[in-house]
Amino acid sequence: MKKQFVKTGFLVIFATLLISCKKNNDNGTLKQQISFMADAIPFTVTTGGTNVEEADAHIRDGNKFQLDATTNVIDFSINNQNVPGEGTFLMNGAGNALNFVQWEDGFQIFSSIGTSKSHFTLTITKVEGNSSDLVRYIEGSFSGVIYNTIQTDSVIISNGQIRIVD
Repeated sequence: MKKQFVKTGFLVIFATLLISCKKNNDNGTLKQQISFMADAIPFTVTTGGTNVEEADAHIRDGNKFQLDATTNVIDFSINNQNVPGEGTFLMNGAGNALNFVQWEDGFQIFSSIGTSKSHFTLTITKVEGNSSDLVRYIEGSFSGVIYNTIQTDSVIISNGQIRIVD
């Protein structure tokens, strides 16, 4: 009887762990592809791809948007503290909506911090999950112009796409 109880208990714990891991996997490791043109040069990263450090775009904690498209050479990031879901969000010299966009290619850094000329548009067309989820992955598009800190040079980001691919 004791062996049967131990086996049953073990099976219950094992099943619970499997279900928990499956649920966490569905909401925690979706595969995404982020692609765009930087000054007419194509750039694409996919979660888990070769030389890809990050390929992730999500809303966390209810309204904090974060996008990271990073390889071992190039880094593109967008961050904002007030993107609750689907819609179009603008960043311009007045500092509204998107509060950080950066493109780093080797030694060249273009950032919205300290540059009044940078402007950017993010459109979220799909949010995966419920507003109560800790992390909700998104699909959408983006484009804009980001200047260097002395506002003498810029990079044009166009045809930006965020897709959930798995």
